[in-house]
Amino acid sequence: MLRRLINGLMAAIALCVVVGFGSNVAWPNVVGPAAATPYMTRAEFDQVFADAAAASRSGNTPRNREKLRNIGWKYLNVPLASR
Repeated sequence: MLRRLINGLMAAIALCVVVGFGSNVAWPNVVGPAAATPYMTRAEFDQVFADAAAASRSGNTPRNREKLRNIGWKYLNVPLASR
């Protein structure tokens, strides 16, 4: 019985190793060629970060901050028994 268990375990390990090697060998064939990726210029690179920074600040106005702060204080000031 123990011998069958060990043989089954070894077969499962061998199968996992074969699948692992097969997927590693097949992976480069799935991904497109690296030479086809376009390179960004420095201006384009900087523009991406400028756009992201501008988008994150769009709703960050004093009025919105005050409204969110008031909602937070209302939530914190509610007694625990009523939650």
